[in-house]
Amino acid sequence: MNKKGKTAIFMVVATLLNLVLLLIFFILLFMILFGLLPSTIPAIMDIQAMSFVLPLLWFAGSIFLSFFVYSKLIKWATKKFDLENKLDPIFTPKRYRKEKGE
Repeated sequence: MNKKGKTAIFMVVATLLNLVLLLIFFILLFMILFGLLPSTIPAIMDIQAMSFVLPLLWFAGSIFLSFFVYSKLIKWATKKFDLENKLDPIFTPKRYRKEKGE
């Protein structure tokens, strides 16, 4: 398999990993924000703004956390498995592209 094929497979697997991370953080933050927080601070649900703020924290927090963990995992995997030499770069400026000599 050539570098482009390996890169395509890597991107599909990485995208699926990102979606799984998003789902995990989505569920965890839902349990924390809507399960534990109101039971520890019952007065927080009486505030009108919390009906807007809690879902916003839920969505934004899960997206941020999944992106953060995903980027750390990709950097770790790239360094540990030397993926820069095994995968074809997806986004490279034209001035840095190697001449293929075809």
